[in-house]
Amino acid sequence: MAIPAQQPVAEDSALRLHTRSGEITVSGDTLHLPAPDTAPVQLAPGPLALMRALMKAQGAVLSREHLLAVLPHCGSEHALEMWVSRLRQSLPDPRMVKTVVKRGYRLVV
Repeated sequence: MAIPAQQPVAEDSALRLHTRSGEITVSGDTLHLPAPDTAPVQLAPGPLALMRALMKAQGAVLSREHLLAVLPHCGSEHALEMWVSRLRQSLPDPRMVKTVVKRGYRLVV
């Protein structure tokens, strides 16, 4: 089930998500992953906003329409696809961000 559009994603506070492998934290522009040998990852503003939205969904599928509504600076589906691509490239495991065919995207938690 896709989540309906809500308020824009706030980008200034720390965000934590508990997963099977540990806690994922976003603080400022830095993503901290649970693996002890994984260095913190600095994200550009677009992929950072996308990661925050996916973390807030806690593994639920977010439709493209929802993401475009909560990511006001994204602007188009093409830009959203680029942000997804850049986020995946920044992560140690790009499979953390899953495409759900004809539905949207979700964070594998």
